Amino acid sequence: MLTSLVVMLEAKERAVLPPHLGRASHAVFLKWIASQDAGLAERLHAPDERRPFTCSSLIGAHVERVNGAPVSVVAPGFPLFLRYTGLTAEVSEHLIRWAEAPPPLVEMEGVRLVVRGATLDPTVHPWAGQTTYPALLRKSLPAEGPMPRHLELEFLSPTAFRSGGQNVPLPLPDLVYGSLVEKWNDFSPVAISPEVRRFAQECLAISRYELSTRAVPGKGDGVQIGFVGRCRYAILRADPYWVGVLHALTDYAFYAGVGYQTTTGMGQARKK
Repeated sequence: MLTSLVVMLEAKERAVLPPHLGRASHAVFLKWIASQDAGLAERLHAPDERRPFTCSSLIGAHVERVNGAPVSVVAPGFPLFLRYTGLTAEVSEHLIRWAEAPPPLVEMEGVRLVVRGATLDPTVHPWAGQTTYPALLRKSLPAEGPMPRHLELEFLSPTAFRSGGQNVPLPLPDLVYGSLVEKWNDFSPVAISPEVRRFAQECLAISRYELSTRAVPGKGDGVQIGFVGRCRYAILRADPYWVGVLHALTDYAFYAGVGYQTTTGMGQARKK
């Protein structure tokens, strides 16, 4: 089961917050899970485990500069939202319950935000949704008919990869689809061949992009560099199976996120 929960928020009064609130959002998520299932919260927080969820930063805040530094400004009347996705049935069931009975308030960095609603319905909010792993494959591996020979992803939040011990702030095909197939095979009941990474490397070419870099504060004084925007890929070899798998993984990006640190606000993405 795959779920994408959008929690719609509004500030009670004007407040200034840090520019990136991915870690604060992660804390909100784990606190809520712990209130329902302490054991699950502990497992989700365990080190060296691939996490079956993602957390967005606070989306919708107005970015300003104070003394040359960026800050997020929230105020009454301006819609905000947080987004959480579940990649397993266990996590998704908690998000479904959250949608049915959301808390009245969410607190981030000492600022209380009023919860105006929560939804899994994409007709209510474009970043909400529900599906399953088999459904993504059925959609993208039809018995008949050609699939489009291009793929396009929109990266809403800063995205980056770790490769060879280095940070790579570029949507290279093998890094994007390698990230997605690894996460798919960790959590899906239906495995996909990891050779899709090699197919992406050899048979996908970046054909168009509108990207810009973003700095994300890390621990201490550290800064992580990622990219946001859109990237379009041309499929150079029309193998029906691999093309279908790539389309399924592109749809999966909506739930799984792309790259690293997707549990603290990075890598929010969707198919365009």
